[in-house]
Amino acid sequence: MPCCTIAYPAPWTVGDNVNLAVGQGDVLVTPLQLAVVYSAIANGGTIVRPHIGLEVENSIGDKVLQTIDPPPTRHINIDPTYLAAIREGLREAASASGGTSADVMGNFPEPVYGKTGTAQHNNEPDQAWYACFVPATATSKPIVVVVTVEKGGFGAVAAAPVARQILSQWFLGKPGPYVAGTSTTL
Repeated sequence: MPCCTIAYPAPWTVGDNVNLAVGQGDVLVTPLQLAVVYSAIANGGTIVRPHIGLEVENSIGDKVLQTIDPPPTRHINIDPTYLAAIREGLREAASASGGTSADVMGNFPEPVYGKTGTAQHNNEPDQAWYACFVPATATSKPIVVVVTVEKGGFGAVAAAPVARQILSQWFLGKPGPYVAGTSTTL
């Protein structure tokens, strides 16, 4: 299954390159596909095979019958300079002054690398997106989170706060305070 597709066949323009480079334009992607992309950014290019569960136990739970650990799909070689630039941009978007989710993620106790998104479709209310990761280099509990909120508005306002709640539960064992974002950047 490809990572993403273009919404419709149309003549390609230079403007399409610019739109797609910043996450805008006619790309169709599922939350799971975006999570696989972010995991590859986090881990250096290994395309993971998504799965649910770690193991299957017997009916009384005292014996592991099967471990679930599928091998990666493949590894793509990403120029380390480009990968570092992508990671730096994601880190700054989540933590630097002016970053689209800095007011939501900037003071999180682990380093968050994330990007907001706001999908527009057919004059309906915008769909909020947020994708992020906390890398294995920062913690023994690496995680990738992708949130989409239909008709939620801007990514920083609706989706990033939900991602923060998920990260708080993962790292702190509780949802933590709800921190609403203010960025209205598409």
